[in-house]
Amino acid sequence: RMAGETFDNIDYDRIDLDNIERIEIIKGASSSLYGSNALGGVINIITKNAQKPLELSASYLYNTKKDHKTNFSVATKQKWGSLRLSSFYNFREPYVIVDKEPLKTYKNGSEVLSPMGELNIAGFTNYGATPKLSFNLSPKWNITLTPSYYFSERNAGTESSKKLRDRYYNYTAAFKSDYKITDSKTLSLSAAYDRYDKYKYYVLLNEKEKSYENSILRVGAQYNQTLFEKHSLVAGAEGNSDELLSFRFTNQGTEEKKNAQNYAIFTQQEWALSDAFTLVTGVRMDYHSLFKEYLTYRLSGMFRVEQFTFRGGFSTGFRSPTLKELYTNWFHPWGGGFQIMGNKDLKPETSRNITLSVDFNARKWNITAMTQYSKVKDKIAYRWTQASDTIRYVNYGGNTDIMSSEIAATYRPSKYFRLKGSYAYYTSSNSRSDVRPHTFTAKAEYVEQADMKYLPNVILSGKYVSGSDIYDGENTYTYYAPYSIWRLQFSKNLPYHFTLNAGIDNLFDYVTPSTSFYSSISPGRTYFVGLKWNL
Repeated sequence: RMAGETFDNIDYDRIDLDNIERIEIIKGASSSLYGSNALGGVINIITKNAQKPLELSASYLYNTKKDHKTNFSVATKQKWGSLRLSSFYNFREPYVIVDKEPLKTYKNGSEVLSPMGELNIAGFTNYGATPKLSFNLSPKWNITLTPSYYFSERNAGTESSKKLRDRYYNYTAAFKSDYKITDSKTLSLSAAYDRYDKYKYYVLLNEKEKSYENSILRVGAQYNQTLFEKHSLVAGAEGNSDELLSFRFTNQGTEEKKNAQNYAIFTQQEWALSDAFTLVTGVRMDYHSLFKEYLTYRLSGMFRVEQFTFRGGFSTGFRSPTLKELYTNWFHPWGGGFQIMGNKDLKPETSRNITLSVDFNARKWNITAMTQYSKVKDKIAYRWTQASDTIRYVNYGGNTDIMSSEIAATYRPSKYFRLKGSYAYYTSSNSRSDVRPHTFTAKAEYVEQADMKYLPNVILSGKYVSGSDIYDGENTYTYYAPYSIWRLQFSKNLPYHFTLNAGIDNLFDYVTPSTSFYSSISPGRTYFVGLKWNL
């Protein structure tokens, strides 16, 4: 979990994409191991480690909409451990998307045309640095320290932004200790601190005023053991503290601080009952300072037969309301203005989840199909009042049924070509869902051949999202049309450790005809070129 969340939006610009080794996605409810908020799955981002005595990397990317992206990293691996420092600097000019046609809203069965206007897409300047220091204290003991710093200034591109802008600061620090007790037993201790600050920056005065501060502290311990060479046991405990200082908790605009704590113990066991069948069980007990104790558990199995792998499982989950959902009381000045109200009477979401999946693996094919059904009690969402001037957080009464399915396929006709495609479907028994139900993705990739040195690597990728009715009130909804966006990218390895990148974003020049909260913010077709150097 990252600090600084607002309306389910997180400032992902603070993540240095050039520093990512890989991304692990654990699909399905995972509250029994990862706790609150892990209802749909977990995304683990693993950053790079030094692999050689000296590593250097520098890159620059520019596109025709005046985006600039710069990365630099240096790393070393020695007997005592390793050190890696990664940094980035990004800049984007603000731009404007102008309506070509009015947005159509339907209220009590009648069509209402919104006035045509324009949408200012903010530009930004952001930069950050992340050192990662690892020490091998002994052949059995390793510790890792990972602090980071991030800064961002948002330029809305309006007249008022010449005087007033938003600034964001993020400070993190993480510690992890891994100790190998025996060949089959390990103990990990970890701690992480994440703080995200927001300021109003008065440009002409060169002064800033804090408006928001969110900090999250987590400490944990985890014990891992392999039993009888094929079973595994995980057991652990963790504590989390969430603290939020904001001017948005009172309608007077005065500063107020709220906090909540959560403590948990958990265990998970993986039993290899045969070469073909594995059973996983897990249980977790949480104690929340505001909502007391909650027990979640998991039971799943995996069965392999020839080229197929079948998985199925049942789990329970819960999500406690965030501090913003509980206490926010703030007038949002944009878009005509509206009030955002928290709800101190919110109850945690609880859920029961069933997950089924099948994988097929062959020499040239990989196909995965998965479906998840969740019955969520007291689902937390926000709802417009009848006057459409206030958003209030509520628990939906009774149960909300959610069904999501996905099928993905990869085909490799040769070692130089790869084709990938996926389809995802989402539906909810609550008609006020703001998720488009159908999503398609496609990707075709050609990898450079040694004997065809003048042909570059080529990647063509695209995404299609379906249309959807998004409800703003009891009998008011807006239809959002489907659209697709494609990207064509070329890369070529050059002498002296250089790589040249070039391509086209939004290949078919899609621009939304009507701007809104749910529309695409792409400015249209853009061309980009970049150069990277690796040692």
